[in-house]
Amino acid sequence: MPLWHIASVGMELWLSAFSWGAAEILVLSDNTEAPAYLHALQGQMQLTETLLHGMGYRGARLRLLQTADARELDAVLAPPRPTGAVPSIQAQFAALPQKRGTLDLALDHLIRHAPAQEVASGAAVIPLPHGAGSPLGAIRVDASRCTLCLSCVGACPAGALADNPLAPQLRFIEKNCVQCGLCVNTCPEDAIRLEPRLFWGPQRSAPQVLNEAQPWRCVRCGKPFGTVQAIEQMVFKLSGHPAFAGDAANRLKMCSDCRVIDMHTRADTTIHDLP
Repeated sequence: MPLWHIASVGMELWLSAFSWGAAEILVLSDNTEAPAYLHALQGQMQLTETLLHGMGYRGARLRLLQTADARELDAVLAPPRPTGAVPSIQAQFAALPQKRGTLDLALDHLIRHAPAQEVASGAAVIPLPHGAGSPLGAIRVDASRCTLCLSCVGACPAGALADNPLAPQLRFIEKNCVQCGLCVNTCPEDAIRLEPRLFWGPQRSAPQVLNEAQPWRCVRCGKPFGTVQAIEQMVFKLSGHPAFAGDAANRLKMCSDCRVIDMHTRADTTIHDLP
């Protein structure tokens, strides 16, 4: 199949081809591509084979051929190629314009007909190597460090992270995660780690609570805002700030409305005290 560039497609098309009945995929390079493209291509091939082996499809499935000589190519292709297991039923879906949608269709078909059925049932997880550019995986949150500031929710471009408008919670949908790492780089507490893996099952599409905390209640009106851990940490960090010295420190424990009221009703110095 001719391509504009061999690096323009990846595991979404390769896995789709296996779903359609292909036993092996050969990618031909004429050695004019930049080394960075070839390195990325080989990494994605290794990642794809890790997925296939985890599903039970054994054997070498992907190969990068680097030659511009037709005779050399004929010599490589002439010997009989070993054939590995393929899905018992060929897929009928067509490739979508969205790569992520195509990848999900291919994975769903391969897993439903995989030799390793424990993966399809969600009883087994296929671990993937770190730093290999996996578009699949989960995240792990250190609850002892996370203050539920929700910076990661605002940074997530795929909608994998979300809050709960009714309670201080950090929720995660694994199906949406693309392992971009923006949440890791955004977290001010360094509490998030990526976990590349393939987990299949109904829980993959359901929101999972990664962390939750008791809400802090305003010391003046009792309205819930923030979390106990976040407010306590803020009070500790600002304890030496002159703007919050003395009774003014209690304003850190108040909601935004009560803080303004307190500033105007309990001023340390009024106009009548001035000379």
